[in-house]
Amino acid sequence: MKRFVGLVDVAVVVVLLLALVMPPRAQVANAAIKGDDTATLALGFAEARSIAAPTDGRVRAELARRLDNAHQSDWAIEDATRGALAASPATQWRALLAASVAWVDRLDAKQALEVVKKAYAACLDTDKAIPGTCPSWEQTRMELYRDHLEAGLASGIDPKKNPAGFRRAGERNIRTIHIGGHDQVSPAPPPPKHGSADGSDTP
Repeated sequence: MKRFVGLVDVAVVVVLLLALVMPPRAQVANAAIKGDDTATLALGFAEARSIAAPTDGRVRAELARRLDNAHQSDWAIEDATRGALAASPATQWRALLAASVAWVDRLDAKQALEVVKKAYAACLDTDKAIPGTCPSWEQTRMELYRDHLEAGLASGIDPKKNPAGFRRAGERNIRTIHIGGHDQVSPAPPPPKHGSADGSDTP
């Protein structure tokens, strides 16, 4: 049975010849983590420490923070969450807090609030069992952070659409004053009487 060579056959032969003759395509790889050599090295050390001490929530939190600073919030959340599950009771709250901060950087305030509540509860439970493992200033810092998120969510502002407005709503009941070189936080002052700007009774 005779078979005639058609255009399809010619095309197949040409493609095969081109595949054999043409040089291979260049493979280009870019680093997943952006940043200068110092930041990359610090991140590498943080990752090595987390591998060497997987149950230390402090080092897991440090790795998550560095990943978050490198704009790898998904990775930071994943590692901090896994780190919290593996961390010792005395340091679990640190990994949870790092995960919450990474959720904030993704502008997901609801998830951030849920996780910081877990961190705060773990902090209190741990400090009761082992005093000094969660210092009072850390507890205060988490309380302020939690209250900020709650106030922002209560305002109904979507942080993904209006992050500046969400932040202002969270700060509405908290103000910072500068005393003796240290920042102190106090409740916001009451509104002025009769609508006067200086708080006087003058209408």
